[in-house]
Amino acid sequence: MKGLGSVVSVVRLTLFLLPLSPRLLAVDLSTTNRNSLEQFFNVANQTARPVTVVSFGDSMANSYQSIAFVMMDQFVARLGLAGCSLDNWRNNLIRTVTNGAWFIGPSDLWFAESIHIPPGGGVWWWKETSPAGIISDSLGLFYVAQPNGGPFTVSVSTNNGPWGALMTLDGYADPPVGRFTNIMVDLDYHMLRVDGVSGTNVILGVRVMNSQSIGVNVSFLDYLGIGLDDVTNIPLSIRTPILQALAPDLLIWHMKEDGTEATRQRLIEGEQWWSNSAPNCSVLYIGTPYVSTDTNSTWTIDQNTVVRSIALSYHRAYVDCMTPAVSYPWMVSQGFMSDETHENLQGNTYLEGFAWNDVGFFALRTPRILAISPGQNQITLNFSTATNILYTLESTPDLLNWQPVLTNVGDGTTISTNFPTTAGSRLFRLSLRPAP
Repeated sequence: MKGLGSVVSVVRLTLFLLPLSPRLLAVDLSTTNRNSLEQFFNVANQTARPVTVVSFGDSMANSYQSIAFVMMDQFVARLGLAGCSLDNWRNNLIRTVTNGAWFIGPSDLWFAESIHIPPGGGVWWWKETSPAGIISDSLGLFYVAQPNGGPFTVSVSTNNGPWGALMTLDGYADPPVGRFTNIMVDLDYHMLRVDGVSGTNVILGVRVMNSQSIGVNVSFLDYLGIGLDDVTNIPLSIRTPILQALAPDLLIWHMKEDGTEATRQRLIEGEQWWSNSAPNCSVLYIGTPYVSTDTNSTWTIDQNTVVRSIALSYHRAYVDCMTPAVSYPWMVSQGFMSDETHENLQGNTYLEGFAWNDVGFFALRTPRILAISPGQNQITLNFSTATNILYTLESTPDLLNWQPVLTNVGDGTTISTNFPTTAGSRLFRLSLRPAP
C-alpha cells in the first residue's frame, strides 16, 4: 500500500466488546458468537422500520422483573417505543374480560396464557397511563382457529371514543391452526376489543404498533412454570404462523431447564421452529444464573453447558449471566434474590448490565463512523461521539500491530485529530467500549 489514497481506501471500523472475567470451571461457559447478532444490529441501526424484540421463556423471561425486562427498558430508552405485542409490559396491554370470557394457562393449543371467549363474551386491551390507548396505525390479533371456534368480531376505540366494529373473523378450523390478522388505520390512539358471536374462540393476544416508528415493538412470549416440552408439544400448524406474523428481529431465550439429552433435543426442535418461521431473526440465549440447588449440585452448570452447545451448533449468541452471579449464597448476600430460583429486579438489573455491554448493545445507534480527509503532509480524522462510551482511535502499518492514537470518553461532541503522512502508509480503526 502506497500513498495517501491507499490509506483512505482501507479505513476500517471495528467494534470491540469486553469479555467477562475468565471462568474457573473445567467447561467453557463464557459469552460466545456475538457476531451472530449482526443481523439485529443492522436492522436496529438502519432506522427504517420498527424493531421487534421478543422475550421467550418461562418465569425467567417474565415481563415485570426479568433480565429481558430490564433489557427491554434499555432498548426502549435507546431506540424508542413502537408498540407492544402479546403479554402485558409496563401496563401497556392490560386485559379485561367480560360476560364469561376467561384466561387459561398452557394447553394443547398454546404454551402460554390464552383467552377463551364464549358467545357474548369479550376481552379488550387498554393502557394504564393513557385511557385512549397506544399511539398506533397497525392493529394485529393473534388467535388459534380450532374445531370449537366460530365467528367473532374485532372492534377498535380511537382516542377513547366508542367501540366500532372493524371486521368479523372465523375462529373455526379442523385441525387447529395459528392465525394473525392485521388492520391498518390512521395514526392515533387505539384500543382493541374482541367479542364472541358463536363457538368458543381462543385468542392469544394483540399487537398494537406504530408502523412509522423506528422504535421497539416490545413482545413477551412467556409463562411461569412451563418447560420446553410445553412449547414443542404445540403443533407447528399453530406455532409457525404465529411466529411468522410476530416476525422477531431478536429473540431473547431464558428458561430454567436441566442438562439432560431431552433438553438438548427440545432446544433443537425450538431452533428448527425459529429457523423455519423467522429465518432473519437473531437469537440470544441467556446463560442462566445460579439457584439454591447449586449449593450441592451442578444443576445450572449442566443446563448452561447444553444451552451453550446449542448456541455454538446453530451459530447463535450466548451471553454468560452465571459468572457475574458468583454463587447462589453471594446473590442472597447482596439482596439480589426474591426466592430460591428468581432474582429480584435489583438482581436482574445488576446481571443485565453485564449482558448489555458484553454483547455490544451499548453501541446501538451510537456514532461510530471514522471520517478521513487529506491535507498538506497530514490527514485529518474526525468522529462523532456519544456519552458514556470510550472511543479509541487505533493505527497500524500492517494489520497486525494496532497501537492507540488517542482515547476519549464520548460527550456528544465531534473529535478531530491530525496524523502526519510522513509516517508512511497506515490503517486506522475506531474501537468502542463502555466507559468505565
